[in-house]
Amino acid sequence: MARTDSMIWFLFGFAQLIIADVFSDAAMLTILEHFFNISGGGSLMVGLYVLLFMAKHSQDFADVYSKFEKSEVIRKPDGNLEFVDGDSAVIKGASVVLPAILTIIAAITWLATV
Repeated sequence: MARTDSMIWFLFGFAQLIIADVFSDAAMLTILEHFFNISGGGSLMVGLYVLLFMAKHSQDFADVYSKFEKSEVIRKPDGNLEFVDGDSAVIKGASVVLPAILTIIAAITWLATV
């Protein structure tokens, strides 16, 4: 989850920096350009913090976090209930890979306009 959350912050930051670059062409919108540059850089720092903090403390959160939220209850043939993880490997992988790809595209777009 930490990687996905930090990627979303990175996407948000790069989007603000790209918007600031659009505003740099209009002289009247200089205040908005500065605002988006500052807030976009701040969002990138929050994304970096979330990535590093959650990576450092991931074991602590894994021990405390209840896995029953995404679990499915299945009745076995003998009548007992069994909890099965509801997330497949494809969904877990896609929830990390898609934001990563979008973040890379946003970073390249922003770097191309600087």
